[in-house]
Amino acid sequence: MEVRLAGRNLLTTHPSEAYPGLIVWRGAGWALGVIVPDDGQVIEARGGEKTYAYDTVDGGHAEGFELRPGDRAILARSGLRHALVEWRIERASAGL
Repeated sequence: MEVRLAGRNLLTTHPSEAYPGLIVWRGAGWALGVIVPDDGQVIEARGGEKTYAYDTVDGGHAEGFELRPGDRAILARSGLRHALVEWRIERASAGL
């Protein structure tokens, strides 16, 4: 299991219906949707969901990551310094 400190929301090219029980916001004409999970929610990856790495003006660093089909990403904790969250990522086996 990987643990990442990153931004809260993930970007996706998949339709909102691909993520039952999760909020997926897509602006008019946007190619990407934004998955907006609550603490404890699990994202069952379709593949390509990602968040970018970035640095905050107050010295924080968000790690970027990308999910592969079958991966599971759990938003474990929010409210961390620099508005980061803790993700726990269970990678699918290489055979999937």
